[in-house]
Amino acid sequence: PSLADSDYASCDVQFNPTMYDSGSVAKGSILAYRAARADNLEGDGSYSLHSILGCARSDASKPMAILGGIDGIPQMSYWSTSDAMEDKSIYTNFGRSIPPDSATTKAAAELMSKLGYTYVGVSYVDDAYGSSWKDGFVRACSEMTCKDADGQPIAGSSCPIQVITSGLIGGNQDSVKQSVNIFKAANVKVGIVVTFDDDWNWWIEEAVANGMIGDDYFWVVGDGVMTANVIENANNNDKRMANGMGRLSAIGGLEGNPNFDKFLADWAAFDSDADLKTYAESVFFDYVADAGHAANLASGAAGGWHPEGTDMSVLGSTFFADNAPDDVATYAYDAVMALGLGSCKYAAAGGTFDGDFDGNALFQKITQLNFNSLTNNAFFLASGSRDPASANFVLENFSCPASESCTSRKMGKWTAANGFVDNDPDAPFIYASGLTTPPADVVKPEEMLNLLSDGLITTGQFLVFLNYGIAATFAALTFKYQKHRVVRSSQPMFLIMVLVGCCVSTSAILAFGENDGGDYSKADDVNCMLQPTLYSLGFTFSFAALFAKITRIAKIFGNKRLSKVTITWIDMMKPIVALLLLDVVLLALWSSDEKAALKWERVPKTVDSQGNVLESVGMCTAENPWLYGALILALHFSVLVYGNYMCYKSRNVGTTFAEGKYVFMAMVSNLQIMALGLPMLIMVYDNPTSNYFMRTGIVFMNDVGVMLLIFVPKFYLILFGSAEAIQGSTATSNNTSSGQTSDGGDNQEMQALMDEIERLKQELADKE
Repeated sequence: PSLADSDYASCDVQFNPTMYDSGSVAKGSILAYRAARADNLEGDGSYSLHSILGCARSDASKPMAILGGIDGIPQMSYWSTSDAMEDKSIYTNFGRSIPPDSATTKAAAELMSKLGYTYVGVSYVDDAYGSSWKDGFVRACSEMTCKDADGQPIAGSSCPIQVITSGLIGGNQDSVKQSVNIFKAANVKVGIVVTFDDDWNWWIEEAVANGMIGDDYFWVVGDGVMTANVIENANNNDKRMANGMGRLSAIGGLEGNPNFDKFLADWAAFDSDADLKTYAESVFFDYVADAGHAANLASGAAGGWHPEGTDMSVLGSTFFADNAPDDVATYAYDAVMALGLGSCKYAAAGGTFDGDFDGNALFQKITQLNFNSLTNNAFFLASGSRDPASANFVLENFSCPASESCTSRKMGKWTAANGFVDNDPDAPFIYASGLTTPPADVVKPEEMLNLLSDGLITTGQFLVFLNYGIAATFAALTFKYQKHRVVRSSQPMFLIMVLVGCCVSTSAILAFGENDGGDYSKADDVNCMLQPTLYSLGFTFSFAALFAKITRIAKIFGNKRLSKVTITWIDMMKPIVALLLLDVVLLALWSSDEKAALKWERVPKTVDSQGNVLESVGMCTAENPWLYGALILALHFSVLVYGNYMCYKSRNVGTTFAEGKYVFMAMVSNLQIMALGLPMLIMVYDNPTSNYFMRTGIVFMNDVGVMLLIFVPKFYLILFGSAEAIQGSTATSNNTSSGQTSDGGDNQEMQALMDEIERLKQELADKE
């Protein structure tokens, strides 16, 4: 970075580094910290340990950061990304040159959302790093918004991604295999693997053994797995282990950054820099491999903490040429620079590194840095973590042609502000299939929708039009014979009202057949309130006509004093209008009540372990429809009972005036259908086929029964009955307690008298 700042130009701070190996585990971290403190104990009881560079793994950084925070020692990690370490009440002086996992997981979630995935997996090493990454990814997936046709987020929308999580124990091959098998059992085809190199090699090996690679799968590795390792492992074993896969990471240096480009150009030349190699060998590798490493770790010994089995006391002549810098190297470079530049700022502000050393003040200076380095313009959050806005989040695409070695290319960069931006729109991501179309995230099992069959709906429609045809036939006959004594005495207007009511009621069958076709988005296309509205109004219209007619006959023939009774058509319309008005009011209130109004809803009946709906039922339902439904049922049931009572009272009136036993039969039929049909409908409520069959049968039988019972006897009498039968049909019978009498005898006497009059007239004519 540029050192033009006067604080840097006059800075006389020099690092005196000592390397301690934590073994990338928590216990090793504690032992390493204890060793460092012991090695830097001064004679006056103070410590000359002023800062910590590392650890690499979050699991190791956590205990060291706690201890360093207690002692006021700033720590700058280059690879520990756990979000948990943002808690400054625990990790007081912990900082890092790499952004926390929350930023990377947000990028990962947006990648999955951009690709249209709704069901993904995350296999993670169950340590501080992996667990934090998993938690951040699950949280970010739950907060995803929907995308429009152009892939842009829709403000205010919510399209969460379901995540299957599968933890594993790092370094345990059996645990890694179990993690893969969890994905297989859950039918996960798209996922992110958040482990380290060795665990990834086992993971993909097990995936191959389970047939979980190839055209139908898409795996992405996190930044714990190095690009070079993925390529080497695939080249040495099976190229399918990398082909078409991705790697998403907060990458270190990017080509195009002048500082990084210069760093790469200088790197290979370091082999010929004798002073640099001597410094590295003397400072970092001046020890012989410690054979007691494992024993020290087991016993908790503080001394001799060096990498087991490693001897780098002398760097090879082509060490730098043979080992290109990776992301860790660039972030480590920035971590060193942050400690150095922060120390210069601290010294310039009057800070010292003697007994008055103030580690907290040094840490605050680090958090205020903003410098241009290998990994972009680096600046920090108040917590000491690298600000995600200054990092490079990059998606890589692995490609493994059959006759060539595997390679990786950087597809683009992600930022919180702009999302993913491709480096070259004309060179899109290539998946294992060789196509640019991502594989499906899950092959969902076929859902049993329980739709009504076309044949059943057609049958219902046939019954509707059959009733229409019957009603039209009776209406035509009524119009044709409107002046006939039988029709005239039955009042044609009320007969037509019965037919209209039956047709309206029957039309409800058409509404019964409406459904969403299995499309959850078409729920609003189904008008559920049309069903009770048509049936209720049709029932009331037809029944009210019969009810008014029965009431009229009862008044006339129940007139025991034989006083004059005048009943106009307005009087007869009063009960009809009253019943219809009450029905309309109840239906209007029902439809306007959000909690009571029936709405179409497709309800899952069976769901598998992955959340896939195996069986669903579409039905009209509401939060609380029972109040209005019960009131309408009570109204209909009450008038049915009362109507049957009126029929019983007028049972002895001639059929021309009250339709005698046929009206009574129609009333009883209505009552029976309602009393028996309702419990059966409740029993088959969630079975669409049975429910439709029952409702259609109830409505059809009720309407066709009324029409046949009211009209067939009349027109049979008109078309095929004799004059005597028609005359006899108007006879009024009266049952008394002393026996049965009939005015049929009076009719016979009248006929005899008429015959006698005719005979006398003939005799008078003969005498003249």
